[in-house]
Amino acid sequence: MKKVLLIILIIAVILLGGFLIYNRIEAKFDYNIEEINEFQYYTYRENEKFGVIDRNAQIIVKANYTNVIIPNPEKDIFVCYNGENSEILNKKAEKIFTEYEQVNEIKLKNVASTLTYEKNILTYKKDGLYGLIDFNGKVITKNEYDSIENLKPTEGKFLVSKNGKYGVIDANGNELVNVEYDNITSDEYFTEEDGYKKSGFIVSNKTEDGYQYGYISYKGKMILENKYNEINRVPNKENDDIYLITAENGKYGVFNGKKNIIENEFQSITYDENVNLLIIRKNKKYGMETIKGKTIVEIKYDEISSNGMYIYAKSGNDQKVYDSNGNEVDLNYNRTIYLTENENYRISTLENNNVTYYGIMDKDGKQLVPENYRYIEYLFKDYFIATDENGNLGVINSNGKIVLDMKYSFMQKLKGKNIIQAGEAESDITEFYSENMEKVLSVSKANVEIEENFVIISNEEQKQYLDNSGNILNDTSKIQEIDLPETIGDYKRVQVTVENVYYTKE
Repeated sequence: MKKVLLIILIIAVILLGGFLIYNRIEAKFDYNIEEINEFQYYTYRENEKFGVIDRNAQIIVKANYTNVIIPNPEKDIFVCYNGENSEILNKKAEKIFTEYEQVNEIKLKNVASTLTYEKNILTYKKDGLYGLIDFNGKVITKNEYDSIENLKPTEGKFLVSKNGKYGVIDANGNELVNVEYDNITSDEYFTEEDGYKKSGFIVSNKTEDGYQYGYISYKGKMILENKYNEINRVPNKENDDIYLITAENGKYGVFNGKKNIIENEFQSITYDENVNLLIIRKNKKYGMETIKGKTIVEIKYDEISSNGMYIYAKSGNDQKVYDSNGNEVDLNYNRTIYLTENENYRISTLENNNVTYYGIMDKDGKQLVPENYRYIEYLFKDYFIATDENGNLGVINSNGKIVLDMKYSFMQKLKGKNIIQAGEAESDITEFYSENMEKVLSVSKANVEIEENFVIISNEEQKQYLDNSGNILNDTSKIQEIDLPETIGDYKRVQVTVENVYYTKE
């Protein structure tokens, strides 16, 4: 009995040790991406020069610079330029990080926002080479790189170079990809929970036969060596397993990590996000398989594609419709059925004389609204935007009853809100409707700003707040706007582009 207990104890210790090691490894590759909750500092302009003011319109840094960049408007790190030369100032207008030849912000690539910089990391230059420091001056990496820049689209990952070769490091200073490649791109894998943090890297080197590609995981593990003509990651919806479509000597296959689950023997393989399946081509015929290699539709059709919920396959006059499990469906080949955000409703379309008409079905396939409209889009509850033969927009319910008259030239649901914005032709009046289809506002030359928990509707004369259901918020004392205000004291906002915003005295 004692021997059995000892064995159990040893197994438990091993399991616990493995668990702790796994968590430590995971933590190594995790890093914090700061969120901005409240602007504290703003750039202002005076006499063609720039400086910094705080939220109370107090001058923090006098306007003596050709440009000022505030990477994180909650923190007093100001990158102040005169030409190409920069210096870093704090809220006391003191120069900091003076031990370095140069310190600069890191611009995020392909980001259209007023917040386009790494929010807690800077590059520094010493002895002609670059490294990373945080906003407290802590050194993250040694100065050993010829260049450091953001690796799009991932905040917190950086493309670094030495002697013409490239690698990747992260915000913790981990070297994820050795500096030995001619080109590196992110696979742009994205999840709601982690954003782009778990995106891996497609690496390549140039050879006499062109570029040869390989793949490295977000933890820096080599998955595929550099021997492929092409690599693309499948955005797997089930888990974080890495599925890669590869081309080798003109033949396509699929890997799950290092395992070749679909042999490289096909003319082409493309991912169809609509049905989460692969379109496979072999001997000039098409079929569909799962990302794990299970055949859904045999490779025997001249054409195959997905529209809405179903797969449409054609060879000569033979036309078939399948569901995503490969079951043949008794459906008109010219009809398409789309899922909506509401599991109870589907939007159906029917093509007639090259014109597409829209209707509404329930989840069991019962036609609720005939295909008589030129367009239908699901809104919320049992409401839909519809377009009539004349191009006018209105709102109908799931029974086809017109709820808002078909008279509008534009109409849309505000993103993430149960609010309708609509307007008529040749009018500058915009109407706003709540989720109960009650008109709550009519505003001329309306400006709309969407925040997480509310919406701001404004013009030069008024400013109103709506909750996410479209109800007017009369008590705005708890509202905290994470945005650039129109005015700060005597300073007025000037917005040249989405990124180029500053304040000047009125």
